[in-house]
Amino acid sequence: MTLPLSPWSRMDLHMHSDRSDGRFDVDAVLHKAAAGGLDLIALTDHDLPSQAPAGRVVIGGQPLHVLHGVEVSGVYEGVELHLLVYFPGAMPEGFRVFCQDLARRRADRYETARERLGLEGLPAADAAAHAGERSLTRLHLSRSIVDSGHARNLADAFKRFTGDQHGNVPNVELAFVEAIRVARSHGGLTSWAHPPLEQAKAWTRPLAQAGLQGLEGLRPGLGKKTRRTYSKLARKHGLVLTGGSDFHGWSPQRLGDFAVQSQQTQAFQKALFAA
Repeated sequence: MTLPLSPWSRMDLHMHSDRSDGRFDVDAVLHKAAAGGLDLIALTDHDLPSQAPAGRVVIGGQPLHVLHGVEVSGVYEGVELHLLVYFPGAMPEGFRVFCQDLARRRADRYETARERLGLEGLPAADAAAHAGERSLTRLHLSRSIVDSGHARNLADAFKRFTGDQHGNVPNVELAFVEAIRVARSHGGLTSWAHPPLEQAKAWTRPLAQAGLQGLEGLRPGLGKKTRRTYSKLARKHGLVLTGGSDFHGWSPQRLGDFAVQSQQTQAFQKALFAA
C-alpha cells in the first residue's frame, strides 16, 4: 500500500553541529534549517547523543520536525565506515549512554594522537569531550596543529600529520556490524552514510544480512546514473534509501540548498514510523 504523502516535503537527514566537527551550535543549525525551507531534519553529530528536542518545533514561525540521530563510526574489512542511526522519537537512554562512551573514546584517541605527535602547543581534550558531551575528530586535531603553527592549513595538517598513512591517530575499534546490532537493539533505523559506490556494490549484501536497513544514496553531487545504482542496490537487498547534505557549515553550502523530497523517502518514513 502506498503511504499518503507526509506533511514534510523538503528533508535533510544528515548534518552536524559544533558538538562534533560542524561550525555552528545546535540552535544555529536549527535556525538555518528552518530559514532554508527544510521541514524535517536529522542532526547527526559523530558518536554523540542528540541534544536538540525530538519532534515538532517552531522556529521563526517556521515549523520544523527534528529526528534524533547520530553518525557512528565503525570498522568493516579493515575500513572505517559510518552508520547513520535514526529514531522516531527521543533517543533511548541506553543508546545515549552507548554514544557517550563512544565520544569518550574519541577524547582518548585525541590524547593518544597528541602524545604521538609531540608537537608543542596542542591543547588537551577538554572536560566536555572526556564527559562524552563533545566529539573530537581529526578535524579538531588538524585545526589545533594549524593554530599552533605546525602546518600552513588543514590540508597540510592532514597530509603531514593526521592522515591515515601516518598512524598518529588510533583506529576506531568498534566493528561496524556491532554498531548496527546495538542501534537496532535500541529501536534505531540504520543507514550506511555516504557509501563509496564500489564498496556499496561489494558490501551491501553482507551488511544487509547483518541487519543494515538503509543506504544513503541521495546526496549532493551524485549524478542520476549513480543515484539509480544506489536505488537499485537498496531495492535488491530490501533496504530503504536515505539522503542528506552532510552539512558542516565550513563551505558556502547552506542548509536547504540540498533537500530530499518526501516522495523519495516514503520507504524510510514507513520503516521509521512503523512503530
